[in-house]
Amino acid sequence: MRWLALCSLAACTSGATVRLELANHTPSFGPAVLADGTSLRLRLIAAYLAEDVDPVSQDNAGQTSMVWLNPQCADDISGCNVSGFANPAGGPRVTDYFDLARPTAEVNAELNSQDTAVAPGTYRYARVEMCKAFGGETLPSEPTLMWAGPGMDSEQPFTSADCGRTSLPFDPPLVLADTDAVRVELGYDLARAVVAGAPGSSSCAIAGDPRCFQACVDTSPTTRACMEFPDFAPSAAITEP
Repeated sequence: MRWLALCSLAACTSGATVRLELANHTPSFGPAVLADGTSLRLRLIAAYLAEDVDPVSQDNAGQTSMVWLNPQCADDISGCNVSGFANPAGGPRVTDYFDLARPTAEVNAELNSQDTAVAPGTYRYARVEMCKAFGGETLPSEPTLMWAGPGMDSEQPFTSADCGRTSLPFDPPLVLADTDAVRVELGYDLARAVVAGAPGSSSCAIAGDPRCFQACVDTSPTTRACMEFPDFAPSAAITEP
């Protein structure tokens, strides 16, 4: 997937500001994973707002504004990638996994998002960049995420060149004027991303669920745990002074 160039944190200069937050809407937490053993840890590069997304190519359409960049990227969005990719050559690499299976306050403490200057405009989606696959590379040489589902004895590595996730649409679209200051929240529910049930008709399916999951593990002859990337549901609110 080829996503067009982003407006960098330093390059976007305007009176509008956005602070990114994540919201874990999954019920029932344990100290590090969910009470049923669910875990999902991703390598994340950046998050940004997109005016629109081409439905065929999935490229950005119109204006983009970055709202968060992983500190391991050292302010270099063009050269940054996750560990395990050779390209872009010589750029910084993200080696840490970001743990989504924690309470919202802990997730945002690590995210450490700041009020970020963005270009005024109308944005319909938020997008999360998780890798860059180009220059002939299709898969990294290292896992891009770790996951565990109910009934699994331990986390399993997963390697993917699915380098980005587009949120559900803002409803209504996010309209930012020059002096606006907003908090954009991306909510997710891991109970929909990591699920367990009877095996379905194929090795990537659970009975009664229409999805073909990214990865599955049979935990017994009659039970299977499967993982898919979470849907991010965006919302926006005025930032409190």
